[in-house]
Amino acid sequence: MTKAMLLATGVAMAGLTARCETGSLAERVKADFPEMPASGICRYAVPATGERQYLPDSYPEDGMAGAPCSIVAARDEYEPGSFVLYATKDLGKLSFAVGDLKSEKGDVIPKQELDLKVVKVWYQNGNGWYSYFQDVGKRLCPELLLNDEDLIRVDEKTEDNYARLTEKDGKVSWFWITAPRCAAKVRTPEVYQSYHRSNESFLCMKENFQDAAEFKGATLEGGRCKQFFLTAHVAKDAKPGLYKGEVVIQGAGGQRIDSIPVVLRVLDFTLPKPKCYFDVEKDYVTWFCEYVGLDIITTMNGGDRELAKRQLPAILANYARHGHVTPCFRDARTAWGRKVALEAGLDFTYAAGGGTKHANPAEMRLHAELLARQFDREIGHHKGVILSWGDEYGLATLRTIREMIETYHEKGFLFAINSRYGYDAGANVADIYWPPVTPDGKSAAQTAKFNDLGGAGWFGWYANHHVGPENPAFNRRQYGFGPYRAGLSCNFNYAHHLDGWNDIAPSLYKPMMLVYGTGSGCVDTLAWEGFREGLDDIRYATKLKQLALPLSRGENVKARYAAKLALKLLADADRDDMDLATLRLEMIEWIQRLLALNAK
Repeated sequence: MTKAMLLATGVAMAGLTARCETGSLAERVKADFPEMPASGICRYAVPATGERQYLPDSYPEDGMAGAPCSIVAARDEYEPGSFVLYATKDLGKLSFAVGDLKSEKGDVIPKQELDLKVVKVWYQNGNGWYSYFQDVGKRLCPELLLNDEDLIRVDEKTEDNYARLTEKDGKVSWFWITAPRCAAKVRTPEVYQSYHRSNESFLCMKENFQDAAEFKGATLEGGRCKQFFLTAHVAKDAKPGLYKGEVVIQGAGGQRIDSIPVVLRVLDFTLPKPKCYFDVEKDYVTWFCEYVGLDIITTMNGGDRELAKRQLPAILANYARHGHVTPCFRDARTAWGRKVALEAGLDFTYAAGGGTKHANPAEMRLHAELLARQFDREIGHHKGVILSWGDEYGLATLRTIREMIETYHEKGFLFAINSRYGYDAGANVADIYWPPVTPDGKSAAQTAKFNDLGGAGWFGWYANHHVGPENPAFNRRQYGFGPYRAGLSCNFNYAHHLDGWNDIAPSLYKPMMLVYGTGSGCVDTLAWEGFREGLDDIRYATKLKQLALPLSRGENVKARYAAKLALKLLADADRDDMDLATLRLEMIEWIQRLLALNAK
């Protein structure tokens, strides 16, 4: 946490100790806390979506010893804070009570809008945190955000993860979820039978496997660290100002042991929808290649269709809370799917609609007409629905299908092309051009050429990286400021799955996960939180540009100077390396200045 972050939340720097840069974990913590707390708990405020992994035996290098959990958020925004606790002795299972946050004026952010999770560290494949490719071996990796940390049991001696299955009669069993897919590695006959019973894999979305509805506390072990994640939801009508409160840590008998101070700065503005850097009127849209739908979920929950109809709406609501509002799940075209998606907060302005038909002209026109009628009946419109044909096809194919594309265009559909030759041979017909490029400065020249063509087309990306790296900072940049500043206009990545609980896959790629499916819907991850922060970075940048551009053309000289300096922040920002937490605070500072100038 930087000095700027502390100042933004009203936290004083006094009393924070100098760092010891060498020694064991215990020695370094002791240097930060010369007078050890009587509770045996030492706390560090840490970046919620930073680069570092907070492992049980690692010192929180970028943490601020003794500082409160600090959050800065606009109205109508979800924003996280995080802290790491180090225990000097075994403290056992402790409960955590989140309280209301209150301002000096008496305004309240109710505790119901504060969501506390424990960050579960478990075993992923050897590339965990860094890549979406499979690699040999396993490594501990922080990823899951859980209410009940005991949903997953981690055996550090054997490097294995186990899922807790709780039946309706209360019987508990443990399922070995890191079993090698080739079944070559067997711990005991009992474990072997557990994994191979009925030759079935782990059915993660059965009702016997789900996280608790509320936070269930955490076990603090002596000499080890544990990370916690606190997300604040600020209401649209919340009063701006500085709010303070605490998370009370309680022992087995309910006695107060310690507390974590919480400070929330609510800003006096709301954020717009994400728009493009090169055009503040053009929506920046996110699609994922979805492996989410009733049929898929029914397979993963053991064949219970009615249960799947309760699980899918919960997943879609989770999507909406994270800014992924474009429907591309597999039931979006049904009346029921559209209803639950709208109730969850999704937006059907743009929708991915499936494939086209390549045939003789008469057959293509008929298919386009029937498809248009089907969409009009099922989701209310077909204009704005995005169609595609094939995947990563070559130049000859792209030339062959241009007549087909024109047929569907004439009916009002949009068309997506992900051929590497899409610009040279199809830029004039592509509504979405999404080649496998890196969403960073290396692609800026390509995006600029496509954007110069005008029209309503989007330039997207995928594959660099596919979904999979657990690192929230990486995901924040990949889905946020990186592509935004490079001139891209959408995310369209592969892929959104639910069933990758075993990270040891017999393929080139690891399971591609943003959330994990469970009996109650899904559980979040650090990567998913990074995704939301990335989209919010675009929303802050959009707010800044929407305020600055009119002032930059105005007659007020001082306002014009200030507006151009604000725009210069985005123009000069190193799109690939700049610390995004610092950039966010710089944008907030300029937004507040521009709001004041607009008020004059």
